[in-house]
Amino acid sequence: MVPLTPAVFHILLALSKQDFYGLAIMQEVERLTRGQMRLGPGTLYRSLQRMVLDGLIEEHGEYTRAVPRDERHRVYRLTPFGT
Repeated sequence: MVPLTPAVFHILLALSKQDFYGLAIMQEVERLTRGQMRLGPGTLYRSLQRMVLDGLIEEHGEYTRAVPRDERHRVYRLTPFGT
C-alpha cells in the first residue's frame, strides 16, 4: 500500500478530522490543500472504492450536522487500519 497515491493520502487526511460524504471530501481536500489539489468525481469514487476494499475506510449510515441525512450520501470514516 505504500507509497500512497496523492488522492488516497489527501482523502485519509480529510477523514482524519471527521466523517464526510463524497462531495464534502472533495471540498475538504481542496480546502486543506488551498486549491492545489482538486479531486474529480472519477478519481474520488475510484479511490474510495479501493480504500474500502483495502480496509482503510468504511461506509456507515450515521449522520451529524456535518453530514446531513440524505439517502444519496454515502458517509465514510477511517478504520483503525486507515488511521
